[in-house]
Amino acid sequence: MRWAIQVVIIILLASLAWAGEKVSVEALLQNPERYDGKTVIVEGEITSYQEKVSRRGNPYTTFRLEDNGFSVAVFARGNLGLKDRLRVQVSGVFQRVKQVGGYTFYNEISADKVQLLK
Repeated sequence: MRWAIQVVIIILLASLAWAGEKVSVEALLQNPERYDGKTVIVEGEITSYQEKVSRRGNPYTTFRLEDNGFSVAVFARGNLGLKDRLRVQVSGVFQRVKQVGGYTFYNEISADKVQLLK
């Protein structure tokens, strides 16, 4: 029984760590090395929203997430059906520098989840 309780505690702690740290866009950009490669949760307003299809036929979405004059790039697989000026919460892995083929992206969140806020 004691072993089972320890396993449950470890699973709960791991799931909390995986869930990510809630952080402002400003804090993310002022301390990018702290969050590089980690799952973060940020909130803000969508700007520069674009739904695209890769050369291989895979749909994806890109946009800027703005909050208090700061903005970060967001990439998400699939078309999300959103638009500019909506307020959302984004959860995903932040990367200071991301290489994809011959392209380099800076300060980007690869979103696992984008949730519309009221």
